[in-house]
Amino acid sequence: MHDVLVLGGGVAGLSAAVRAARTGCSVVVVTKDVLGASATQYAQGGVAAVLEDDVDSPDLHLDDTLVAGAGLCDRAAVRILVHEGPDRIRELVALGAHFDRVADADAYALTREGGHSVARILHAGGDATGAEVERALVAGVRATAAELRERWFALDVIVEEGRAVGVLVEDDDGTRQEIRAHHTIIATGGAGQCFAVTTNPTLSTGDGTAMALRAGVAVADVEFMQFHPTALHHPSMPRPLLSEALRGEGAVLRDEHGLAFMTDEHPLADLAPRDIVARAIARRLVERNLDHLWLDATAIPGFSTRFPTITKAVGSIGLDPSKDWLPCAPAAHYVSGGVCTDLDGATTLPGLWACGEAANSGVHGANRLASNSLLDGLVFGSRIVEAIERGKSAPEATGVLGDLLAGDALPLGHAPAPEAPLDTTGSTSRDALQQVMTRFAGVLRDAESLRSALKGLLAMRPGSEEDRNLRDVSLALVRAALAREESRGTHTRLDFPETSLAFLGRFFFTGASEPVFAPLHEVAPTR
Repeated sequence: MHDVLVLGGGVAGLSAAVRAARTGCSVVVVTKDVLGASATQYAQGGVAAVLEDDVDSPDLHLDDTLVAGAGLCDRAAVRILVHEGPDRIRELVALGAHFDRVADADAYALTREGGHSVARILHAGGDATGAEVERALVAGVRATAAELRERWFALDVIVEEGRAVGVLVEDDDGTRQEIRAHHTIIATGGAGQCFAVTTNPTLSTGDGTAMALRAGVAVADVEFMQFHPTALHHPSMPRPLLSEALRGEGAVLRDEHGLAFMTDEHPLADLAPRDIVARAIARRLVERNLDHLWLDATAIPGFSTRFPTITKAVGSIGLDPSKDWLPCAPAAHYVSGGVCTDLDGATTLPGLWACGEAANSGVHGANRLASNSLLDGLVFGSRIVEAIERGKSAPEATGVLGDLLAGDALPLGHAPAPEAPLDTTGSTSRDALQQVMTRFAGVLRDAESLRSALKGLLAMRPGSEEDRNLRDVSLALVRAALAREESRGTHTRLDFPETSLAFLGRFFFTGASEPVFAPLHEVAPTR
């Protein structure tokens, strides 16, 4: 039996794997694709952290995060993120990551993105930050004694006597077997493939969240799917990002008439939080029967040097960003919720931990602040290993789990019910699921559309284990979205357009098909 089993090869999982291996733990890393092929590598904008406090501070970063999270951030989790984040960045640099620096100066080149009050975003290779972070962490893992299982697919959590003891996997030959471990870390990433238009790679099928749902492990906030407002409008998939850093350096959103419309939407105009920008674009697309608007980046000097990845992407379809406006539209990007954890990454099932996009640590609330995701993975991936080193064996009533608990009792997960082998006879295509979710559960929703989505999902027969996971996560998303009769963060109900204090809490799934609501145990004040 291994000491630590890590599911996933992105920033969160690899951060945990490197730290665990360096402590002498026996570590095995399971990745669905080859090591390095994760959603992390697609992150363009950067990573938010306060490394110098002359014009910035961790508390200002905390305030910006709370405002973006629309009342649902856990303040203690955010404080951990912003105060421990800088040290995790320094450790990443020591591991070999290279972030861009100001020419002829001993300082990092920083940029600003939507929702941030100052420039605090580090970037690498101009707009290839995720690729550089992934490269450094992959090298770090390969330099340890960690065992690697590439192209292996985790199917379900193994639960014995109320504790996770590993996972059932399908190996690279298609053979099912068990991998057992004292501690299992879910770091499997997001679920953007629930939607037809997404910035996520094809491997982002919500596997860890679906495994948790089936095992009765607490999951919450999955209705808050963040849509990146400015994905390149082009048939390629995943959709290339037009990084938020573009607007941080002067790009302006324009409608079909050339009007810069964000000045009428928010005091920060084009640098408003992502949910506000995505909603403003989506509303215009629906009202005017359009499929895209425009991002005008022609005023950015030295575009090709600062943003080489974007330059290549738009150049492939014949656009010159120094001269041409860039077609854009929202695309499914990041799930703010997921497998619920305490402040150390422990889930409601002892022996099972979660971090990164698959987790709900409470730092993102109802809308992730731009460039907090890489930091989230670095910080909470490391905290899991620190907790394991301390001998922690069960979750505590902290963070998101503090909202769920009643008294001192923790709702523990249960073993998944035995399932018949997947019957693909007459199975429904993934495209059909994606079309249902995009049409009925996208940026703008109402009760009628969500009921249509639910009806369509319940009638589907998954064609593969990945499609089963997509359906399980989609069902949870739709059910939570139906229950949340308000608009908050990335969740916009056309029939309930206002934010309601009655819904200042979370919808949890703990084994039943319908979610239960729990109010916040501590309301995080915002400025």
